[in-house]
Amino acid sequence: MSTARTAKAPMDRIGAGLERLRHDIDALVDVVTRDPQARPQLVDIHHQVRLLGQHLNTALGAPAEPVPPEEPR
Repeated sequence: MSTARTAKAPMDRIGAGLERLRHDIDALVDVVTRDPQARPQLVDIHHQVRLLGQHLNTALGAPAEPVPPEEPR
């Protein structure tokens, strides 16, 4: 089996998951716009996405950007 075929199923799932994540983040941004008390949740998501980016950069051999400390709550 080729690498392209073995990577297709995970890539399809990842693509679908990222699409759902985009929609969920958009919804959370809307909530934060109306209710600033929800901002810490958005900061938590931002931190997790940055960590995922660092993990991908490491896997690709790219230099990772440092993750800033979390905002105080």
